[in-house]
Amino acid sequence: MRRRAVMRGLVGSALVPMYRSVAASPSVWDQVTQTGIIRYGLIPNRVPYQWEKDGKLTGLSVRIGADLAAALEKKLGRDITVQHVITTWATLILDLQAGKSDCMFGLTDTPERRKAVDMFGPLYAVPDVAVLRADGPRGTTWEDFNRPEVTVSVTMGTSDEEAVRRFLPKATEHALKTATEAILDVQSGNASVFVTPLLIGAPLMQRNPNLSRMVVLQPPYALPSGGAARKDDDGRFAAFAADWARDFHQSGRSRQAVIDSMAECGFDMGKLEGGVAF
Repeated sequence: MRRRAVMRGLVGSALVPMYRSVAASPSVWDQVTQTGIIRYGLIPNRVPYQWEKDGKLTGLSVRIGADLAAALEKKLGRDITVQHVITTWATLILDLQAGKSDCMFGLTDTPERRKAVDMFGPLYAVPDVAVLRADGPRGTTWEDFNRPEVTVSVTMGTSDEEAVRRFLPKATEHALKTATEAILDVQSGNASVFVTPLLIGAPLMQRNPNLSRMVVLQPPYALPSGGAARKDDDGRFAAFAADWARDFHQSGRSRQAVIDSMAECGFDMGKLEGGVAF
């Protein structure tokens, strides 16, 4: 019994400093103000979101981060340095909660995420497109592809799969584990069309020369993408990010960031059939 009491005492004393350390952590706003550094979570090698070019990071997420840093510089009256923290889809929320990164871009706002982090945005909305071979079915609307003879390839477990089941109930669905598998399904002729967001479809289309057509499906279906920040008791950074995101989107800077990122990765926006807005 004495040993158990001693062990309980040791465990308790070990937990107290950890709790105090977390509780004493500065808010995101104070941390940025004091250090002059803003840390963005980054999933590497995701064209056109982010990739390395001539030894430097570039892409949509990098452009968004630079715009937020510029807004912080104006607000705080000091230089702000951007640091990119490598993360993954599986760990990005945990990294925010642990204070490894301060914010992240390109996330869909969900009730589950709002419980874990502060969401802000939307920053942009990217429409679903149909990627096809030159000899694929013609059309620009969802209904044009809503036929039993049309086989639609889609990435399993995504909002795109939900859209296919909602808008193309008569079509034959092929749900595959990854976007690469889904687009190869079309390239091989096993499927007629690949339905995916524009920013995912464009780079995959470039790497597969047999896929020469991309159609913005009408009416447009686009889930908004926003940002996330670590929750704290302060809330000043989340409030600032929300105001900045609203201005970033409404001013057209977000649209330009998408267009510039697409152009830099070599995608010709002229290939798009149908109008597009971000």
